[in-house]
Amino acid sequence: MELVGGEERELDETAVSTVVDNRGMLCARGILRLMRAMVEVAPAGVVKVLSSDEAAEHDYPAWCRATGHHFLGHHREADARWGSLIVSFVKKRTGQPRA
Repeated sequence: MELVGGEERELDETAVSTVVDNRGMLCARGILRLMRAMVEVAPAGVVKVLSSDEAAEHDYPAWCRATGHHFLGHHREADARWGSLIVSFVKKRTGQPRA
């Protein structure tokens, strides 16, 4: 299955400052956890989000568009317990939120 946003691509994971583990929860709750985590992330910091909910494929890019954060992409990764994970990368905006 192809992920939203086109081809899967390798992202520089050395830039990741925080990991949000949303495995086993619905994406709506995962968005709330991501929002809380972003408070502590420096501007332009990168967050890696692990999700087992297929809705993450659409929800994280949409949340970034609505909040002004930058969706960097995602890929699939095998997980022994959850099967296929969606691993997403979000870069915190550097300016003020959109009005």
